[in-house]
Amino acid sequence: MERKGTGKLRVINDQKVFDYFINEEIGTKKEIAQKTNVSIMTTGTILNDFLLKGIIVENELIYVEKGRPTHQYKLNPDYYHECMMYVKKNDCCSIIYCLKNALGELIDSKKIKKKELVGEDIVNCLNKIIEEDKYLQYISLGLPAIISNNQVIESDIDSLKEILLMNDIKCIAYGYNQMHHQNVCFLTFPKDSGPGCSMILDNQLIDGNNGIAGEVAYLPLFDFLKKREFDNSLENIIQVVATTIVMYNPHLLILTGENIKEDDLEAIQKGDLNYVPIHFMPSLKYQENCEDYYFQGLESQIIQRIQL
Repeated sequence: MERKGTGKLRVINDQKVFDYFINEEIGTKKEIAQKTNVSIMTTGTILNDFLLKGIIVENELIYVEKGRPTHQYKLNPDYYHECMMYVKKNDCCSIIYCLKNALGELIDSKKIKKKELVGEDIVNCLNKIIEEDKYLQYISLGLPAIISNNQVIESDIDSLKEILLMNDIKCIAYGYNQMHHQNVCFLTFPKDSGPGCSMILDNQLIDGNNGIAGEVAYLPLFDFLKKREFDNSLENIIQVVATTIVMYNPHLLILTGENIKEDDLEAIQKGDLNYVPIHFMPSLKYQENCEDYYFQGLESQIIQRIQL
């Protein structure tokens, strides 16, 4: 039977129930109604509608001491698939991605190495994934580049809803925040490029007017705009760290990238005391592998944008 009513309240209630499945993953009609503040009768109607549309599936029956058993419901794993991909450039170039279903279960993951990488390689990789996965609706792509306003790329493929672009170090910081639920500042010193940083404050990414916030390589100290290269001497690294501290005043500053190592931390901290009073110094840490944070940041950006 077709549902009656097309007003704003119906849309709101549908989205509330859908958001429940995105956040909680599984629940009974009663649990969903209580959590969403939607009446039990309306919740039942919405669940029946979602079942017909293939948005959710019935899970196992829950047996209780009194009364009839009740069904649990969860998202249909194939209601949508999502792809999180990032591009990394060091000694060689890599395209790294993983595919997950609507329940966050891993479908596939792959690392493609190339001696050199051009934009067409990324497009070809994306096209292959899209052709092979008919349920794919969302792609988030992390790039070592300045990204403005999480730009959405238009696609002529009907099933594909969005491709989200994110700057690499900002995505890593966002993923760290999502996993550890704390403010953090990341500062990277990558190979063959200038340093960059990202700050998460009160669960919000400080991105700036057009995405250039955190591009510390452009500080007048280093003349990066003309030279297009950065001298990763210890003194330059110390000055970048000091500048980041006074700009963002972070509680936790995590250093990463190919041009820095854990053994440098002591010298960096000592050097920064020449520029920053000790009581303003943050907790300074080193993180070699940021892949888990990268994928978490990419996936979190998709989840925030999923709508019915």
